[in-house]
Amino acid sequence: MYKYLLCWRYLRTRYIALASIVSVTLGVATMIVVNSVMAGFADKMRDRLHGVLADLIVESRSYEGFWNYEEVMARVKEVGGDDVVAMAPTMETPGMLRISRGGRPAESRLVQIIGVRPEDRAKVGDFAEHLFDQEGNRIPPSFEVTDAIKALSPAGRDLKALESDPEDTFLKESEREWLESQRDKQVPIHGAILGYALATYHLGNGRDDIYIADIGQKVALAFPMQAKIPQTGADDFTVVGYFKSGMSEYDSTHVYVPLEELQRARNLQRASDGKGSVNQVQIKVREGADLDALADKLQLAMEQLSPMFFHVSTWEQKQGPLLAAVAIEQSILNILLFFIIAVAGFGILAIFSMIVVEKTRDIGILKALGASTAGVRNIFLGYGLLLGAVGSGVGMAGGLLFVRYINEIEKGLSVILKHKVFDDSIYYFDRIPTLVEPHTVVAIVAGALFIAVGASVWPARRAAKMHPVKALRFE
Repeated sequence: MYKYLLCWRYLRTRYIALASIVSVTLGVATMIVVNSVMAGFADKMRDRLHGVLADLIVESRSYEGFWNYEEVMARVKEVGGDDVVAMAPTMETPGMLRISRGGRPAESRLVQIIGVRPEDRAKVGDFAEHLFDQEGNRIPPSFEVTDAIKALSPAGRDLKALESDPEDTFLKESEREWLESQRDKQVPIHGAILGYALATYHLGNGRDDIYIADIGQKVALAFPMQAKIPQTGADDFTVVGYFKSGMSEYDSTHVYVPLEELQRARNLQRASDGKGSVNQVQIKVREGADLDALADKLQLAMEQLSPMFFHVSTWEQKQGPLLAAVAIEQSILNILLFFIIAVAGFGILAIFSMIVVEKTRDIGILKALGASTAGVRNIFLGYGLLLGAVGSGVGMAGGLLFVRYINEIEKGLSVILKHKVFDDSIYYFDRIPTLVEPHTVVAIVAGALFIAVGASVWPARRAAKMHPVKALRFE
């Protein structure tokens, strides 16, 4: 019992120990906050990446793709069996988007043009969940240029105004026919879905985004064509919606167009049967299936169809460098932040060494009264454990509270500093994402306790080895 009483007395009276407690508290709290925010960002990013990409992708090593995609899909179904839920043939190619802005200078952007059948693409991922109109309402996966979209063109708006005019004259009828012909010229029959960041300027700070490509507006796409000598093709499309995944990499580059129209425009459609080529097959897999194992099986099957032509990858392998970079950043931050707790450990070591020197007489008396070597050693080990427990306990509570109210804290700091701490013009998040992982919290607290106890081992052994007579010789 005397060991615990002495530990508690030292904790209450040795105020210098508060420095070590504060160091441990700050280290534990900081590591919990940083890990929770990093885990939240990583989790949000993984969800969005997986929503954009299918579980598995079979792709050719050539942009021109392969004509026998129906045979490839049948082979995938044969090998995958019940694990394969849905498939979507896709044509993906780099290109350039040109947006005319009505009197203002036109804008050109490098883009990734993706030809899909929207209903099929919606079955293999979260494509449909990311489609919106200009008011932010969800729209169905479709490239259809409806009458409502045609009415949004300049000629369509003039035609609507004309039809609302109560006067009925011959001039009005002739003007209506002319406006209808102009509307048809202004609105191409093929629709396109633009990445949200392509079609807007994101101002941030609570301000509304500015659209530079409205729904119903005509845009031009240029792309490489299939030919013996490289050539450039072009076609006009009507904006029918926006793709908003929240991932800048995709929202600022992706343009979705009808698969058959892209095949025709790129000269990848046979005149005999109208069949075109694709360079990807997106695959949705049953939940719980082993993606890596299935990818390996499909790779072997594709090699039998055409050696060294097909490549099969999972969505994680497709985004491997990005996911690995986030994991490396998190590991490096953990190592750097753990030094804060290590500094607290050296503080405990210094404080305990000083206490052993100051309490030489007390240690001698304790041993003369019958205190065992293990008992004296446990006094200092218990004191170190108590310091670590108090510091890590307060740090854990403070860190979890900070994570719980991090968005409110961010708003308060933004007001004080007069600028946004978390800039939503960089990330399409309206709140700072966080994810508290219990095993990470336990590991951080256990690490802090280990350092606190480990730092007290040497002073404890030094005190335990003291001989009572030598300790009291000069007292």
